[in-house]
Amino acid sequence: MADKLAILGGPKAMTVPWPDNGTIGPDEIAAATRTVASGQISDCGRGETVAAMEDAFAARFAARHALSFSSGTASIHGALFAAGVRPGTEVLTANQTWASAITAIFHAGGTPVFCDVARDSFHIDPAELQRKCGPDTRAVIVTHLWGIPADMDPILKAARLLNLKVIEDCSHAHGAEYKGTPVGTLGDIGCFSLQGSKAIVAGEGGILVTNSRRLYQRAMIPGHHDMRLSVELVSPDLKPFAECGGYWKYRISPVGAAIATVQLGRMDELNGNRQGNFDILHRRLRKTAALLTWPKLNRGSRRGWYGTPALYEDLHGRVSRDLFAAACAAEGLYVGRAYSNWYRTPVFQDLKLMSQLWTVEHPNGVKYTPLGEGALPNDESVRQRLLVFPIPPLAAPEFMTQVAGTVEKVAANMASLSRFGAEHKSKGVPGCAY
Repeated sequence: MADKLAILGGPKAMTVPWPDNGTIGPDEIAAATRTVASGQISDCGRGETVAAMEDAFAARFAARHALSFSSGTASIHGALFAAGVRPGTEVLTANQTWASAITAIFHAGGTPVFCDVARDSFHIDPAELQRKCGPDTRAVIVTHLWGIPADMDPILKAARLLNLKVIEDCSHAHGAEYKGTPVGTLGDIGCFSLQGSKAIVAGEGGILVTNSRRLYQRAMIPGHHDMRLSVELVSPDLKPFAECGGYWKYRISPVGAAIATVQLGRMDELNGNRQGNFDILHRRLRKTAALLTWPKLNRGSRRGWYGTPALYEDLHGRVSRDLFAAACAAEGLYVGRAYSNWYRTPVFQDLKLMSQLWTVEHPNGVKYTPLGEGALPNDESVRQRLLVFPIPPLAAPEFMTQVAGTVEKVAANMASLSRFGAEHKSKGVPGCAY
């Protein structure tokens, strides 16, 4: 009975609860409390708390400049404006990302051009840059999805040939490195989310890093206050923005900035815990290699953390990815899957719907064109096979051992699980997608 799947009526394999989060500790609480007590609950310029955060991030990522924002999405908007994206221009992006990294292109006045990922990869295919770059294309967003660094060398090479600015979306990849270099500093601009579920947090917040003084100045124009713009916009062609920029109000809260500064100091500790937890899972699941393929990193590279992805494939075709995930869920293990298929969602398919939010067609002829089903075959293949496993930020050997044991239990019962799926499908159970 102990080995009978829970989805078939057996006992759950997971008995250890998710560990206490541990992301927010006494130091973060103390920093937030000090900031509130000081009265610094809003900052129109670059006050002490915000400056300390930006300086710390610039130093940690070996960048000349860091600019704080109210969210990672806002930082991408700032980066796109800095890169010269405006109405009538295009930006290349993968479909595999969070939606707001795509909608930020519209916020900046640009038009997104969806690109496929490389085969069995989560990252934009460098060959797509050449295929889909046009005369009005200004930039490419490279998302280091699930904390796995994209293979940047061919992307950077293609971008240089095409004269494209490279914006790295590092929202999942705090502390990740590509061949020894921190992600976010390989392209022209790197953007990080500090939202509460990320590897390090501000509650809500974001930050941008760059080695270009000009890009740094331009990035603050859409959403920072004129008190800061009047001090920091020194380039003659940017000074006219000093009195009034875009005023999307993208400034970070000083309380969030104080929390983020402490979190940054704990990044190696928290990521080390996550790596240790992943190592337990990975070692135990070597026997399931026929079912799960884990991403491989380039030599000298290091992953960041936002769960950990694997590609599922039942070589015998007996059990779908969704049925496998459902069986894990019945055991008490909730395994994530891909984000929504954004380019097929109503807002990216129905131009009348889209036009309520953004400009669909510009006077110079640049317009958004919906893609048909199957337009991104590699993306679809990865999306249909993706599983994302939970990785806590605190050392949790007992929990991770049970996660691995749960996967092993389900993998050992594929025949009975296949029969269960066939039976429910044949009965036409409502909502059954097995």
